[in-house]
Amino acid sequence: MKSRNLYIALLILLLTSCLKKEIPVTALKPGNVETVTIEIGYPYLNQVYYDCETNTIVATNTKYDWDLAFECSPNGFHILLNNATGMLSAKCGNVPFSSINSISGLTWEWDSQTGNLDSTALGNWQSTQNVYVLDRQFDENGNHLGYIKIQGISVNNQFYTLKYANLDGSNENTINIPKNNNLNFIHFSFNNGGMIKELEPEKNSWDLLFTNHQHKFSNLSLPFVLTQVLSNKYNGVVVAEDNNNNFFKIILTDTVKYTFSNLWNEIGYDWKIRNSADNSYTIDPNKSFLLKTTSGLYYKIRFIDFYNKNGSKGYPTFEIQKL
Repeated sequence: MKSRNLYIALLILLLTSCLKKEIPVTALKPGNVETVTIEIGYPYLNQVYYDCETNTIVATNTKYDWDLAFECSPNGFHILLNNATGMLSAKCGNVPFSSINSISGLTWEWDSQTGNLDSTALGNWQSTQNVYVLDRQFDENGNHLGYIKIQGISVNNQFYTLKYANLDGSNENTINIPKNNNLNFIHFSFNNGGMIKELEPEKNSWDLLFTNHQHKFSNLSLPFVLTQVLSNKYNGVVVAEDNNNNFFKIILTDTVKYTFSNLWNEIGYDWKIRNSADNSYTIDPNKSFLLKTTSGLYYKIRFIDFYNKNGSKGYPTFEIQKL
């Protein structure tokens, strides 16, 4: 019996010595708190693309560089208006293109402020071939940029075909706009006879867009353009909001406690508070945001200023830390 027990003990010792030892997993350390200032400038001219992981500005353009944005996915067909300038659209129906020469009696529409592609002003244009009139709104000097009529002709996995002209029929053109699958959207401007522009950087290279963006208040008949922060929702960025002044307390394991949203404007505009008496701004000290980036990393952000060192507004400054 003793020899049998000794045999069993030796066998257990031999088996356990062959098992692979577990290596303890080192917990990821949070990054340093970085302070970043974005130069939108006044009167809020720039659109600035920012990447959290590299803490860099990836690309910058002015909000007047484009009029329309075309979805680039192979099956994509959505066309967005320039929300940064407050562009509007009016549907005229499937009528002869040449028959539209006035804005009389038109009803103006706009894209969803949340970035929902099911709620765009041009809608499912490819199934109707409706004619639309676009109000390009005003330049930075207050000059109206005019009206353009457009008609989407077709779309496939390679390009869009679009017809456009001035309301009086002048400058009529039909143009093919190629898709680029590395981008969420490719842009187009009616300036200088029509220009195709790759303004948005490669879709995996950015997380946030600092820009003017329209917001529809319930007490106003039309959207109002505000300085906002939009997320790269079309490439997986999601955002959660904290309103309890918890910025320095939030750690990675806390992310499961929050509800993340893929709304384009989840960060939006209300991290700053406007004083109507003098049109100045202060920062909401209780508000911070959690962000899951295009690469799946988590960051926390809180805004600390809207002014630069010279006292000029249009310079969002925030603290950001990798969780």
